Amino acid sequence: MTVKEQPLRLLAASWRVLAGFTILGSVLGLALSLLQPLQYASTVRVLITQPGAVGLDAFTIQKSNERIAQNLSQLLLTSTFFENILAQAQGFNTEYFPADEYERRRLWQESVAIALESGSGLMQVTVYHGNADQAKALVLAATNELAKQAPNYFGSAVRVQVIDAPLNSRWYAKPNFLNNAFYGAAVGFMLGIIWIITRKHE
Repeated sequence: MTVKEQPLRLLAASWRVLAGFTILGSVLGLALSLLQPLQYASTVRVLITQPGAVGLDAFTIQKSNERIAQNLSQLLLTSTFFENILAQAQGFNTEYFPADEYERRRLWQESVAIALESGSGLMQVTVYHGNADQAKALVLAATNELAKQAPNYFGSAVRVQVIDAPLNSRWYAKPNFLNNAFYGAAVGFMLGIIWIITRKHE
């Protein structure tokens, strides 16, 4: 028997232990998910263009749009943008965000997610909240603020246009129960291997 075959045979003989650790890890992952607040997601897609740009080739404009999208994604997380968004979010309960500035900024950064599509100038803005309507109000205000402020930061040639209306998740988007259960199972499986090998050496 080779050196490589012995550990594999040991693991195969201890499959019940591995299965137990895997199931236990998955259950713990789900349990930890239940400790987190349940939140819906509301998503809007915007397109960044420069229709007024002259003298530039298409590739340069495309790269410029990508860079602008990256900068906007960072600006969206700033306190200045955040306060402007809150001021124009119709029907949003502003008391949701705490008065303490550190906690206020932390919650805002946890509540918004930005995804950029390379080579397209498309940006997806997602806001998470325990109430789907509140998430929709906030993501609408966020994209409106982006459209209004983009020319001020990057020039009048830049245009940010909403191309997809807000889409609310049908079920809770956070936490992701399937992902947490999968990662818990993976961790449990690895711990099971370590436990089996350790016991064998003992």
